[in-house]
Amino acid sequence: MSSLLTTENVHVEMKKGQILKDVNLSFEKGKIYGLLGPNGAGKTTLLKTLLGVFQPTSGTVHFQGENLYNHPGNDLLKGIGSIIEFPGFYDNLTLSENLVLHLRYLQQQFTAGRIDALLQTVGLYNEKDKLFSDTSLGMKQRLGIARSISHQPMLLLLDEPTNGLDPHGIKEVREMLIKEVIQNNTTIVISSHLLNEINLMADELIFINHGEVIFETINMDVSDNFLYKLRTPFEMNRDFMSKLKAHMVLREGDQVEFVSPLSLEEIEEILIKEQVSIERLDVFELSLEDLYLKLLSEGEPNEFVSEK
Repeated sequence: MSSLLTTENVHVEMKKGQILKDVNLSFEKGKIYGLLGPNGAGKTTLLKTLLGVFQPTSGTVHFQGENLYNHPGNDLLKGIGSIIEFPGFYDNLTLSENLVLHLRYLQQQFTAGRIDALLQTVGLYNEKDKLFSDTSLGMKQRLGIARSISHQPMLLLLDEPTNGLDPHGIKEVREMLIKEVIQNNTTIVISSHLLNEINLMADELIFINHGEVIFETINMDVSDNFLYKLRTPFEMNRDFMSKLKAHMVLREGDQVEFVSPLSLEEIEEILIKEQVSIERLDVFELSLEDLYLKLLSEGEPNEFVSEK
């Protein structure tokens, strides 16, 4: 499957220091990617970099095979829809008028029926003549989603898109995004703190902390992500961790803990091939919550995992 979007050795620096460090990612067509990490990890900066807002200090971003930041007129951006932070609209315009204005700005052809269909999709058709200033937080968020898909983009970048929505609204947004992928082969990158929602919709997970991508899942069967504990005198450096597709979560003397999507058999095969001497190797299945907490615990113990 071909990549729609890639980043190569992306670094972003600002006055307060380095925000993103050596980010290398590939996003395939027709998949949903969950972007997870604590507040201040760099998720929003990464989304803005993918959107063409924050040019990398070094490294490149390619969209549809072309450099996103080296394209005359930046017509590439017309293939991207987004909600980054709070969606901004004109208070004195109706919901329909705000969508019309956005499509005109993008020089997109549209009909009144198309506007109505967009508002119907996000549950706002009956409110289409209401001024934006008179809407609730949840309605504003729904309109932001309608705007993000209004020009049928190939890529959607969504930062906490369900803010302000009740459980029913969250479920509707999830189903709408999955439908968007199935019908239009759209690629979606979604940042959220709602682990259960990400678990229900994402094909892949990307964990980010302190501006670095620390872990990527191979697929979103969470039971295929494991915590390994072993005792070994072997020096497991970053290069060796990459062979295991692993992220080190603890190293104390000869005791090592790491998270990996590889099976026990695959891990043992690599250890034997590399002639790594081990005294003991235990493996534990991780739920998504376990995986999140273990990856971001900064070495703190987490007992809430079940041994396989």
